[in-house]
Amino acid sequence: MSTGWGLIGIGAIADLSIAPAISGYTESHVAAVCSRSADRARSFGAKHEASATYDDYADMLADPEVDIVYIASPNALHTEHTLAAVAAGKHVLVEKPMALESADARRMVDAAAANAVMLGVGFHLRHKETARAGRRAIADGLLGDVFYAEMAIAAGKALYPYDTWRAEPALAGGGSLLHQGVHAVDLAAFLCGQPVVEVTCMTDLAVEEDVFVGTCRLADATLVNMVSHSKRPGTRPDWTVFGTAGWLDARGGTSPAPGDTVELHDDSGTSTLASSPESAYVSEVVAFTDAVRGVAELNGGGADGLHAVYVAEALYRSATDKRVAAVEG
Repeated sequence: MSTGWGLIGIGAIADLSIAPAISGYTESHVAAVCSRSADRARSFGAKHEASATYDDYADMLADPEVDIVYIASPNALHTEHTLAAVAAGKHVLVEKPMALESADARRMVDAAAANAVMLGVGFHLRHKETARAGRRAIADGLLGDVFYAEMAIAAGKALYPYDTWRAEPALAGGGSLLHQGVHAVDLAAFLCGQPVVEVTCMTDLAVEEDVFVGTCRLADATLVNMVSHSKRPGTRPDWTVFGTAGWLDARGGTSPAPGDTVELHDDSGTSTLASSPESAYVSEVVAFTDAVRGVAELNGGGADGLHAVYVAEALYRSATDKRVAAVEG
């Protein structure tokens, strides 16, 4: 039986990436769409062949055809919407950041466990074949002892409607770090298999920053430099990991688009380990659907999202206090 998805937060990502990925997978379908505007819900639902449309979230959660709820509402509403969905017995894939405060993220993780449902977080980059190959190479010791990594992420305000809730501090909770930079936080931890324990951070603005630059220390002492900005789309979307026996170079590795490659450079030369054949959003939707179906392990769960929130809190604390900050939790 096909797995039914219900969508709340039907903006650009849901429209251009998530809904098509759901419809394009033989094991899933768009079961329902919810928006405060009934007309908008009907228009989106018709485009993506949803079985039902709603202008009341509780009504959508009562729909028995909905197995998974995808949440891409404003950041400040993620906790409320997730708690309601898991209480209704629905599995949840919530966009990053999963919450604006670690206490709320912890509530979400605990609620999902108490209701025996899966809670995934929208870290699509960890689903790319290049990221999975890089993680395997590091775990297998092909790089020797890893000591440094760097990654850059840029979307650009021209790509997304930043004049909507993203421009409201109470709804967005921050700027480039929360909108994009947490992808780098999660990707670094995923690739190296180590949590972030200590950070420093600088931003161009005190509120709603357009540029975020952070340095992180992982639990094994690996240092990571990361930057995200919303100044211009199309800038270098790469990541690199250095080790004593070689290094990995992923061109396009921080972009959701397919066609990126990861190369291993060592004393024997250069070899291509992998290339991503499909969008990271497609891989993410397939992976979460398969996890709910019980045929795959969950990749990028609530614990990963909670850790990213702890790291984001430490990064903002570092930028404000102008000092090194420890990651709590």
